[in-house]
Formats: sequence, structure tokens, C-alpha cells
Amino acid sequence: MILLDEKRLHRILKRMAYEVIETSAGRNVDLVGLNERGFAVSSVIESHISANFSSKVFHQQLFVDGSQKPGEIDRKHDVLIIADDVIYSGKTMFKALNTIPELYDYKDVYTAAVIDRGHRKIPVEAGITGLIVPTKINEHVDFQLLEGKPNRVFLIKQ
Repeated sequence: MILLDEKRLHRILKRMAYEVIETSAGRNVDLVGLNERGFAVSSVIESHISANFSSKVFHQQLFVDGSQKPGEIDRKHDVLIIADDVIYSGKTMFKALNTIPELYDYKDVYTAAVIDRGHRKIPVEAGITGLIVPTKINEHVDFQLLEGKPNRVFLIKQ
């Protein structure tokens, strides 16, 4: 089943960009996208912010699979936003938070996810959420990219 087509997905990402500006109170932001899909999400958010607001965004990617060493995130501003495509158990976001040694130097740290499907094992919430989709354990959210850009989101029963 299609949860989000391309048009609706990009409308949600634009709204999330506005939420980033509201949440950061117009301050400049370090925006970190997790892995491939989180970075694609953060890229669209960053482009909306750059096109519509005067806030500066330092955009970067973080791989939480161990291919980067801690400290590879450059701190440029006082607000950190960590973005991903789907938040489920909270493990990926928790790993990301633990990977950034300068985490406590930021004045504010927020998390963002396009889809929040619940079922947390670790108590990490997305402060900026595109869509809340309460799923069943036997369902999977498939966030698809097309040429490196967010394209569609499907709900698949396994």
C-alpha cells in the first residue's frame, strides 16, 4: 500500500523544513542526515531552508553503521538536528546521538523523522515528525529513493 506518493512526501518535507526553522528559533543549524535515506531527507529539508529562509544550514551525513569514526561531524552552530527517514525502535537514532562527541556542546539538539511508526525499544522520540503511522509488528515501512532523492513510501505486510 502506498503511504506517500512523491507529491505528498515532498509537501511533508517542506513542512518539516518550516518546523526546523520554528524549532531552532531562526538560529543557524547543523543538519545531520543518517545513512543514505536520512541524508536524502535532510538534503531536501536543507534546500527548502536555503531557498526560503535567512538561516544558515551546515549539512552533513553520518553513517551509524560504523564506517565513520566518532568526531567526524563538524560543529559549526549551536543547534543540531539529526534527521532520518523512519524511526522505529530508536536504535539508529540512539547510535547517532552516541556517535557525536560534541553533542553536549550544542545548546539544543533535536531529532527529525519523516515517518514515526512507534514500537520503541529505546526511548528516543522524533521532535520533528512528518507522519505518525502506527504499524503492526509484521508490517514494514519501505522508504524509497529515486536517483538519491526521496520518492515514495510504502507500507508492506510481511
